[in-house]
Amino acid sequence: MNEGDVAVQRPSGGAASPGTRALAPGVLAPAIAAVVSLLLVVVTWRLFVVTPRGQMVEEAARIGSRETRDSLSDVTGLLLDAVTVPSVVIVVIAAVLIALVQKRWSIAIAAIVVLVGANLTTQVLKEVLERPVEDASPIVLNSFPSGHATVAASVAATALLVLPIRWRPPAAVLGAFLAAVLGISTMIGNEVAAWHRASDVVAAMLIAALWYFLAETVLAAIAQRHGESGSGGNPPRALVKIPLRILTVLGTICLGLGGGALAATAVRAPITTDLGYQVAFLGSVLGVAAVAFFTLAMMLRLRPHHPRPQADPL
Repeated sequence: MNEGDVAVQRPSGGAASPGTRALAPGVLAPAIAAVVSLLLVVVTWRLFVVTPRGQMVEEAARIGSRETRDSLSDVTGLLLDAVTVPSVVIVVIAAVLIALVQKRWSIAIAAIVVLVGANLTTQVLKEVLERPVEDASPIVLNSFPSGHATVAASVAATALLVLPIRWRPPAAVLGAFLAAVLGISTMIGNEVAAWHRASDVVAAMLIAALWYFLAETVLAAIAQRHGESGSGGNPPRALVKIPLRILTVLGTICLGLGGGALAATAVRAPITTDLGYQVAFLGSVLGVAAVAFFTLAMMLRLRPHHPRPQADPL
């Protein structure tokens, strides 16, 4: 059993009691979270990509990113250049090694599934989805979802999946900032043009969360099948209390301010003033940060540390 694992009492005789055969909370909660993540991806696409007002809000934000791009394009360019196929391969290898050191084949495979599944889903959606012909933006190339943002969010999710229990809380906070910074960097882009809209980044984060919650649902189901509580081994509250509070507070602040800025932009759209463009961009930045904080908070909250079975079946 790994350090920090919490022992879970099994029913006498080693067999699961009748009550444990029902869908345990540890299985149901991440399954619901996966469904919610999928629905939010659809809502994001419908609201910002399909509707004229959503298009106008994001076009205003894209124009509003110009001033920031002039001053930060060198920094964001370096960050985005670090997201390459070789870097993703290195992350996959590192995640598998961390899992195998803990003798956990199940989370090693889950890490591969999350990284590959999330990034493959993003690339497929880029090919399948098309922006409407009557778009408020002159840039008609589909950018939904963001590939760079998916990489960042899936790396953060994978870290939570494979790290030992004591490292997950700080990893969740750092992962949230990583996902937010890389996501916002794609919106700023380089000296030539902005790469992505906020909806692209939000969808990328939600896709990574979707695959994370699917993986956790399967891991919890495996634990339940072996007679363990579906939520057995949850990190002690004292360990996750402060990180969860940090992520929740930051997410709430960003959501409130960003939501207000985007709502004001939507009401006044189409935007024609420099101030309006900047407010729209600020709202998009804060909205992306809010999604990063909330998704990582939910991942941390719903990530139990299942004791390793005598023979890890996967």
